[in-house]
Amino acid sequence: MRDKDKNILIFGGTTEGRELASALLRADVSHVVSVATDYGKEIENSCGEDNVIVGRKDADEMAKLISDEGFTVCVDATHPFATLVSDEIKKACEKTGIEYLRLRRDTGSGENYSMLTECASIEEAADELEKTEGKILLLTGSKDLKAIVSRIGDVSRVYARVLPNLDSITKCEEAGLKGKQIIAMQGPFSADMNVALIKEIGASVILTKESGATGGLDEKLLAAKECGIKAVMIKSPESLSQVSEGFGLKEILDKLGVKEKKLITLAGIGPGEARYYTKELDEALKKADVIFGAKSILERLNKSGLRALFEPLYLGKDILKFLEERNYRNPLALFSGDISLCSGAKSAAITFENAGYEVHKISGISSIALLANRLGLGLEDCDVVSAHGRDCNVLGYALCSKKLIVLPSSCAHAGQIAEAVLKAAELRGAAGDEIRIVIGYELGTDDERVFEVTEKELGNNIFSADEKGKCLLFMENKNAGDMPVIKGIRDDEFIRGKTPMTKEEIRAISIRKLSLSSDSVLYDVGAGTGSVSVETALLHPDIKVYAIERNDEAFELIKANKEKFSADNITIVKGEAPAALEELPTPTHAFIGGSGGNLKAIIELLKKKNESIQIVINCITLETLTEALSIVKEGNYGEPDIVQLSASRYRKVGDYHMPDAINPVYVVTLT
Repeated sequence: MRDKDKNILIFGGTTEGRELASALLRADVSHVVSVATDYGKEIENSCGEDNVIVGRKDADEMAKLISDEGFTVCVDATHPFATLVSDEIKKACEKTGIEYLRLRRDTGSGENYSMLTECASIEEAADELEKTEGKILLLTGSKDLKAIVSRIGDVSRVYARVLPNLDSITKCEEAGLKGKQIIAMQGPFSADMNVALIKEIGASVILTKESGATGGLDEKLLAAKECGIKAVMIKSPESLSQVSEGFGLKEILDKLGVKEKKLITLAGIGPGEARYYTKELDEALKKADVIFGAKSILERLNKSGLRALFEPLYLGKDILKFLEERNYRNPLALFSGDISLCSGAKSAAITFENAGYEVHKISGISSIALLANRLGLGLEDCDVVSAHGRDCNVLGYALCSKKLIVLPSSCAHAGQIAEAVLKAAELRGAAGDEIRIVIGYELGTDDERVFEVTEKELGNNIFSADEKGKCLLFMENKNAGDMPVIKGIRDDEFIRGKTPMTKEEIRAISIRKLSLSSDSVLYDVGAGTGSVSVETALLHPDIKVYAIERNDEAFELIKANKEKFSADNITIVKGEAPAALEELPTPTHAFIGGSGGNLKAIIELLKKKNESIQIVINCITLETLTEALSIVKEGNYGEPDIVQLSASRYRKVGDYHMPDAINPVYVVTLT
């Protein structure tokens, strides 16, 4: 809801003025920004401000504007050295009777420089420059150029950096400067850029104003110190004044009764090299007053020209605690790669949104995009999974995906994944050239390597256990395209023993009745040889299967079949149900192939763990079916789905094919 009680006029054109306007814009408070030039309007517009009026005004013109537009408050956010303009604004406010508020800038510097001379006026500073020898670099803008240059005898040794607009260049020419003496550039300027300019000119002294961090004062003094040259500084009128006038931004907002919405930016920094920074990230880095990130990210960060405090925090809760105890206006949290993919930014965003922050997100260049670029891949043809610090059946994905990119937890983990995939391929009879594995190491850095992995290389321990670098895996499985959509397994493919096994025709219907999804957690109670466990596990790599078996021989058969079919998403549990189920994760589905006489206790525990569980029971005997129906009736369960299956397989006997009947089975489904 727009605050209709306030209509605020901001005399701006400064960084702090833009910060105030942005805060009012976020709070939906009516306001207009007044700037002196069209160039100032362009800057305001680029920051998202549309309510801008242009033109220099005296007190009478300001008063007319205030009266005509019905402004109720006027904020003077002009430059600290624009004292004449501030005087006119005060007169206009007195004439119209509206409240005048001065938005004060902190004009101090954190740099202590022994070769710095402070002057109380432009004239005093110009006279100080005249005493020096060599070339002079003026970093004070165009406004007072004529007054400064008029007091210097040899104008040819004066160079001025000004804004790249016609007004500034005209003032340079009026002051007697021309050609290479005029350096038209738009800031902000880093200390390195200032150093480069000083060296290019061969300046022996610089002139600056006491304009504070916002005006790049520290960067100017740092550059002078690095070049070993003198710096002359014109003191701010506000710092010379005995009366402290004005308020900080937070105080101004409090006086306006505006509750500013807190803001934080979460940004992906890409591989960490400056050449991969996006333009949006560059701008956010320059604007930030505090920057968070893991220690490794901050160490790689190009800090040139940045004025922020750097804090090695990366968890949302830790950053939030830090910010709640301090007053920062433009916090920035950095994350490696792209925040849209497997990034800690996801949980951090939730933390800040729950705390009432407005979260701005900046995507970065991901290592996945770099790997695809290096290998000439189309990402639309690839599956991508993250095993970075999370449980993921990478082996399952590798064996069913034609092209797969994996984010491992570490380099050592990447080696383990590659070894497991090659071993599984060998068990399945795949030739060496049918599985291709490529590792991308430290992509986008000077240490980048992209190389193919073979069993020989794995044997040479390509990564040490304490390797700190980052890497990705690309796996191409040429056999994956030959896999059936429904991965039915014949009975004779399983490793058998004397243990009973659910026959493939019964498995097919039972698994269909389970209605599993990709995120299912299935208990296979009385798993036998593990035939149901294996088939359900191979339906999707993300399905989690717990095979519960009390018999020693059956337990070993399940292990053998799990390894044979590379079903890494099966967890084998030795024990008797229901006791063996107590500590397992909450199930979504259960298949009961054998209950050991504990059917009622098993079903009751399953319903206790998840009231919405889907249960499928195979009943071979009438007694088991009768018990199941009795449990359903006594427990007030929903109407069961019951199917009796009778199947016969035909085998050749002489010239004839004779039926070989499979024992009939009742498949009971409880939903």
